[in-house]
Amino acid sequence: MDKFTARLRCGSISAAVITHPGAREYQEDSYGFSELKPDMERFAAVLADGMGGLSSGALVSAQTVSGMLSEPLDGADIPGALVRAAQRTSSEISAGGTRGGSTMTEAVVTPEGLYFCSVGDSRIYLRRGSILTQLTEDQDHFQTLLAHVADGSISYRQAVSDKDRDALAQYMGSGAALSPDVVLRAFPLLPGDRIMLCSDGVYNALTAAELLQSLMLSAGGAADDILGRILARGWANQDNFTAIVLEVLPDYSPEPLPQPPESSVLSVEHSMHTSAGGDRSNEDSVYSGGGIYAVADGLGGHGNGAKASAQAVRFLAEQESGDFSPEGIQELFSGANSAVRELGGGLTTIAAGFVQDGRFTFGNVGDSRVYYFRGGRIISRTRDHSVCQAEVESGQLDPEQIRGSENRAQLLKALGSCDTLEIQQVCEPIEIHPGDAFLVCTDGFWEHVHERDMEADLLKSRNSSEWLGHMLKRHIQTAHENGDNYSAVCGIFTNEPEPPKRKRRRILPAVMAAVSAALMILALAAVLVWLSGDSGAPDEPPAQTEEI
Repeated sequence: MDKFTARLRCGSISAAVITHPGAREYQEDSYGFSELKPDMERFAAVLADGMGGLSSGALVSAQTVSGMLSEPLDGADIPGALVRAAQRTSSEISAGGTRGGSTMTEAVVTPEGLYFCSVGDSRIYLRRGSILTQLTEDQDHFQTLLAHVADGSISYRQAVSDKDRDALAQYMGSGAALSPDVVLRAFPLLPGDRIMLCSDGVYNALTAAELLQSLMLSAGGAADDILGRILARGWANQDNFTAIVLEVLPDYSPEPLPQPPESSVLSVEHSMHTSAGGDRSNEDSVYSGGGIYAVADGLGGHGNGAKASAQAVRFLAEQESGDFSPEGIQELFSGANSAVRELGGGLTTIAAGFVQDGRFTFGNVGDSRVYYFRGGRIISRTRDHSVCQAEVESGQLDPEQIRGSENRAQLLKALGSCDTLEIQQVCEPIEIHPGDAFLVCTDGFWEHVHERDMEADLLKSRNSSEWLGHMLKRHIQTAHENGDNYSAVCGIFTNEPEPPKRKRRRILPAVMAAVSAALMILALAAVLVWLSGDSGAPDEPPAQTEEI
């Protein structure tokens, strides 16, 4: 095991690495680090796994590491540099005639935080507190299958049974046409964080719970513990395995989030999804339009759950020109409560975000949530009206234990439960900055997508569709075909104008009796068109855009 400490201008990083051929005759994994210098600005670690079944795996993995480390990272665009390095190195390997391949993953620690990039299925994990987060997304056929599960074209059972599910979609040596999984903005780091780069021989041998236990130790202790755990398995088919563990030491001082540029926000680009999950019916409802972004979760077992959630969002949809101040939102929720009560039965939670005059306000009833992000970090969140939240606030429960608590489904408030809805929490309006983002979701969604997952996926997404797609795949991998209904609406604010709207053709009413003869001729012509089989249907309305 190799161990050392990299001393950066912003603080220190302790590093340790273990590598082993496993039960294989040759070691085809390679790793490397940037040159250690006093008061370094940035520190890089690279790991590559030569692909079994292709020639020269060890040679190609070594060439991958040296190629990635040779790319200068002294500019402002580190993500761009990582992508260029991966494409250039892959092209050089392909042109070299080895016909070999390799996976690759690289982590770069900077004063702003962590940048990372990967090709193939080697991974980077973050351990913060008691939570282990996979930062990278495997580039294999299974991820394509998960996207099809999300859109409903196949089942999860079909995805996991596909014989090609583990086939790599991209690898180093396949040419320059690579699209690496890369973070676009630095992921903020904190003292005490552990970062692990590893080949698939590590995570295929150990469970996520075991990796979390190992990474509770120091960098050196974690690496040694991972080595011992894998060797203790004694598996005859154990693959090569390599793990690099980076520990952010207490003297690490991250730079503050940069101030957003002075610019008006013109629009919000948003996406939404709802699914029945493991249930036969979907009692969730979602809505976006007119500056309102809402989800509602009808309570199963109380009857009319689907009707209650639909009634709640229908009421909000009719309030597009309403008052979206904190006090106004309370009135809106009270009105939604009365609307649900008029059904004569049925309960629902609700969460909604509202955009008006360059400000974002939000609220909830029950345990559906609204999250607000700036710089890729959650800066505000709604408070659950639940037994678990009350236990957290009284010190009986750790916030990270909510998802696994036996009381998680017990709510203290819901729309339709009483004639008068009392909401004491008031969320202050947030001035919107370009690049800010929000997520409105039901508990069936956030139960399986942790807050660190949300942040990591946002930081590597170019738009809301990509962000939601990453989170949905995480949800499916965790919940499989089980679990509650789940729904989400997410958006990213931008200072770029919306594309121009297509003008609708409108038929103006007749206003003068003098044109009656012309109208008769037009009516006769319409009859002739109808008889010929052309209904003359008007144009479809233009796609809805949201402007602030």
